[in-house]
Amino acid sequence: MLDRKKAGMMGVIGLSAAIITGVAVSAFADTKAPQNTVTQGQATQEAPVNAVPTHDQLASRIAQQLGLDEKTQTKVSDLFEKDGKAIRKIQEQLQATQMELSGLSPSSKDYLDKVDDLAEKTGELTEDLTVAYAKNRVGLYELLTPEQIEKLETPVQPQS
Repeated sequence: MLDRKKAGMMGVIGLSAAIITGVAVSAFADTKAPQNTVTQGQATQEAPVNAVPTHDQLASRIAQQLGLDEKTQTKVSDLFEKDGKAIRKIQEQLQATQMELSGLSPSSKDYLDKVDDLAEKTGELTEDLTVAYAKNRVGLYELLTPEQIEKLETPVQPQS
């Protein structure tokens, strides 16, 4: 039981790291509220402000920030598309496991066994998610020059 508790704690730590990475990616994406200058009768097809940017949008933003050439931008976009699908799949599995866990009732038979099994599964999925984010970052760094990596790692100063 102690090993599973450790696995659960590691899962929580890993999930926290994954969430922090997600927040960092969201912050890096630098989504801004659209400047709506639509006249009456015009239709727009802008994504909602809180929409997750596509792999092409993320690659374009990174290309602008780091001065990537078109070939590298395409490789970054492909990397984000491929890894994004894998990451989303793990996130969906993790969410399903969490929903199943929250749906359990302490009065049900074998409640603690089910919780223990789901906690272990959550730990494994969290580890998978953390590794997937790390592999994506490694893949990105392999496409960048040392100068671009330094620029990427330099914190952006908030605009006043």
